Amino acid sequence: MRVMSNKIVNYLFEDYMTEANRAESVDDLFAVLMKAVGKHGLDRAVFALMTDHADIGQKASFGIASNYSPDWVEYYFERGLNHTDPVAICASTQEESFAWVDLEQYMSLSKSQRTTMAMADEAGLHNGVAVPLRGSGSQIAGFGFATSQRHDAFDGNIDMVTAYCNHFYVAYRRLLQRNDPAKNIIFTDKEREVLKWVAAGKTDAEIAIILNLSRNTIDAHMRKIFKKLEANNRVLAAVKAITLGLVHI
Repeated sequence: MRVMSNKIVNYLFEDYMTEANRAESVDDLFAVLMKAVGKHGLDRAVFALMTDHADIGQKASFGIASNYSPDWVEYYFERGLNHTDPVAICASTQEESFAWVDLEQYMSLSKSQRTTMAMADEAGLHNGVAVPLRGSGSQIAGFGFATSQRHDAFDGNIDMVTAYCNHFYVAYRRLLQRNDPAKNIIFTDKEREVLKWVAAGKTDAEIAIILNLSRNTIDAHMRKIFKKLEANNRVLAAVKAITLGLVHI
């Protein structure tokens, strides 16, 4: 697998955010995402809302943005595969991104589910990756990615792809948001400082040293940050805060 330096990865992510934040439609936003993940070898993707998102007026829906084969998508729904798709089922219960090939680490696959995965491969979806996304309350969304080439073109950088997807989800919601999502989020100066270092990739231990605070204090700040941003992990918190203009890097 190809290995990319931190310098290149950081440049690509910053470049992605700049372009994505200019997007004026979901199609534009999806095009920017595909350009970014394409640099990691992924050229097929589908974005789905797995639960209703009442705050943006959207019902659960598969293929809100997609470049999967239309024939495969039509077959997928005609055969009711959306009800048994192991990737979708796993993504609804797992918070971490995962490769499709690792599905059996998380769940037992039935014969029909194995067949579904084999058919997806035959439809030109190879080396798949799933990225679960969590919104407000119990809202769930997610991305499915794949390569059109059977050989593994993906460079394996799931963390970076996950960061792109978290940004996409926030930006997508912002495009459809009825109210300004940032107007009611107020950070203390210390929370903003902690979040700035989180966005820079620092661990709690490193931030504690930098700010001359205890790890327990940093942990307390992080819990408040998660609550205010309705985020359940550091990547989502950082991406959401940057996207909404609440912190700058």
